[in-house]
Amino acid sequence: MNGSERIHRTLAWQPVDRVPIMLHNFMSAAREAGLTMKLFRNDPNNIARAFVDASLKYGIDGILTDVDTALEAHAMGAKTEFPDDIPAKVTAPISDRIEEVIESVDPAKLKADERIQIYLEAIRLIHRKIGGELFLRGNADQGPFSLAAAVFGLTNMMTAMTDESMTELLLQLIERCYDVHFQFHLMVWEAGADMTSFGDSMGSPDLISPKMYRKFVAPFQRRLSQDLARHGIQTICHVCGKTDAILEDLAESGFAGCEVDYKTNIPKARQAMHGKSVLFGILDPSGVFCLGSERMIVEATTALLEFFADGGLVIGAGCALPAETPSENIAAFVETVRTFKTTMAGG
Repeated sequence: MNGSERIHRTLAWQPVDRVPIMLHNFMSAAREAGLTMKLFRNDPNNIARAFVDASLKYGIDGILTDVDTALEAHAMGAKTEFPDDIPAKVTAPISDRIEEVIESVDPAKLKADERIQIYLEAIRLIHRKIGGELFLRGNADQGPFSLAAAVFGLTNMMTAMTDESMTELLLQLIERCYDVHFQFHLMVWEAGADMTSFGDSMGSPDLISPKMYRKFVAPFQRRLSQDLARHGIQTICHVCGKTDAILEDLAESGFAGCEVDYKTNIPKARQAMHGKSVLFGILDPSGVFCLGSERMIVEATTALLEFFADGGLVIGAGCALPAETPSENIAAFVETVRTFKTTMAGG
């Protein structure tokens, strides 16, 4: 059973020979390939080489493509910094006037953006190299709410959410961002991804209340899942932080997978998602993968595998691995998974 088959079967809740492995490793893969973030993000051949080389070196089952969290926002016109050796980041909104932001957000800008095209070409190159052998998850950057927060500014967004007179305009903005985001999923899929994914961490309970989440985030997430399904596309929703208060909402959104991090109550997440949405990630990318000992890696990985002995998990870090993550720790993690056998995937 190869990596592509292993993850496809896990997503279908079918038996597998072992738990599949996927890492959010763009920073560490670039570092191991001898690339600065600038060299990595600006060349599709470098992006593809870093991901493919890392996947083959460690023997992981799937590649998660990512370069930073500013692809869509920059394409829409948000002010963005491009440091040499850390990921690009949005530094200022398009405007503090929501009407101007709404006017600026346009799906047509995706096709005209050089960074978007570099990213899509990298996915095409990866697909040509590993298609059918390893699983390819193409990240479609930020979900509608998180994209709105990036192009309008998080402070502006939070203020507007508490002002009922702004609700209609705010929903208009998220709607425009939805159109952009949905189009990006289609582009990533057409480039060769087996499935897509996205981050919506600005909707985390760490930042907004569950009530606000259910008003401004959840309806667009459910709609995204349904609209993508009509195109035959499965997707994964990633939310950082402690997601306990919205786990049931995520489970009912219809996503093929949900990616949560170590702050989340894992037994609660498993109970909410089991049979509905495969869990991705969960291990601490910094405290365990990057800063932990090999023994800590083995113990944390084994405990998680034992807890998901009946499946429903694609194991990895709950968020992006730091560039400095020791290769010995990644190797210890992979070896632990590969020697821990399971015969079921959620059945």
